[in-house]
Amino acid sequence: MTEEKNWLTSYTGDPFADAGGFVIKQLWQDEQFKDKSILELIKYVTKVYVNNWGAKLHSFFLNSKITQAAFVGDRKIEEAIKYYTALLNDDLPYKEGYCRISGEKTKLYLAGRDNHVLSGSGTYINFHPNFEPGLYLSKEMLIRMFFLPLGVVQLSDKIALLACNVPDIAEYFVKENLEKNLLEIRSGISQGVLKSPFNFPANAIFSFIDHYLREIKQLTDYREEEIEEKTNASITLFHFTNFGASPDASIYSLDSKVFQFYAACQFKFPKVWNQFLRSNYRNYKLKGSIFDVDTETWKSKDEQLDYDAYKTWRNEVLDNLMNGESILPNIVKWLVDHPFPSEITDYYLNYIRNMDKKTIQIVRKIADFISNGSEDEIAKDIKRLRGHRSAYELRTFTVGLLDKNYKAEAQDPLFTLNEYADYLFPDGGFWRETKNLLLVGIYENLHKQGKKVDTPAQDDSEEIALDTENNN
Repeated sequence: MTEEKNWLTSYTGDPFADAGGFVIKQLWQDEQFKDKSILELIKYVTKVYVNNWGAKLHSFFLNSKITQAAFVGDRKIEEAIKYYTALLNDDLPYKEGYCRISGEKTKLYLAGRDNHVLSGSGTYINFHPNFEPGLYLSKEMLIRMFFLPLGVVQLSDKIALLACNVPDIAEYFVKENLEKNLLEIRSGISQGVLKSPFNFPANAIFSFIDHYLREIKQLTDYREEEIEEKTNASITLFHFTNFGASPDASIYSLDSKVFQFYAACQFKFPKVWNQFLRSNYRNYKLKGSIFDVDTETWKSKDEQLDYDAYKTWRNEVLDNLMNGESILPNIVKWLVDHPFPSEITDYYLNYIRNMDKKTIQIVRKIADFISNGSEDEIAKDIKRLRGHRSAYELRTFTVGLLDKNYKAEAQDPLFTLNEYADYLFPDGGFWRETKNLLLVGIYENLHKQGKKVDTPAQDDSEEIALDTENNN
């Protein structure tokens, strides 16, 4: 039994099998189930799926014992338990070989869409090695799949499973969901797979990260080194359905560098970072609404919405972080009226955008030069910068600053020829990042100097939309 338990709960690297294994592991740690056999656990969850959830597992399994239309009521429970009892007792057809998930040499059973998520079967045999009728897996892996629904959530119209190269993080996601399920089951209000309050994958991923960060902050007593180690992880969200004739899956990935950057912002600059984030939620049905920084609410003519009300809106910063797009335009827009820590910008440019530290140093030097002018001159330079739509215009502008610095009889040049060619405008470089960083540096200096200059109003989407254009 010990060996069987190990194969039912040990980490395999397969996100679906591991999620089911985490559910089993957590159930055995629950006081109610700690002495139950795996068959007793199967009987328990089968009754939950049928009696509480109305057999609504169609997004997971096609024509399984539970979703089979020919079986009604208790027949679904009887057939499911019969199948898994036979599986456990090796009473089903099998062949000897290596399980394609665990790698264990053992008895293998056929895995199709009826007992394995997103597996080919029937007319889909071309997806399998040697055109076999399905994948061949050990009974432990197939049993794990049966527990999967208790560890995931429904995100919009599909199921969401969060996986991670750090098992503890993936298990935390499953544990949170299972605990909510057990609470609802024991309260008699469970009706199906947990529903996420979000519609957008980015919102769901970062909301989970927020929960996880609060947890590790307590566990580590806010030890920065340990927190950094625990956030050195890549997260993947599988958004899938196995429903009928239209199985589908989308995969969203969050790089470990982005995870660490986000965590660093939440731990070191929580207030200003969250104000910045929350100002970037968008609901185009509420045009004209304004973000109130002090209360962190969105206000329109008719209502005032707090975070719980608007956290489901699309967020430009979260989307860009997940999709590898720049958030510099968002930072520029925020800096027009609000200070923002330069440490966040520098960390983001160095580790997320891979910008050379020398480039950042040179651009900030140019920004310092512009910021030391009169308020009228600064306003004109900002207007020119915002109006630039090509690398040529930005190059002409910076060379003009070089000339202006020379005529002022400065002791040193604003930048050298090598710095211009190798760092400001290198081959293959992104001139728009340079432009936005220059604006960031200017506004940072204005806040430090207590200056307020008149600058043209910026369209909400102008800079962000332009940032996706060709940067050459």
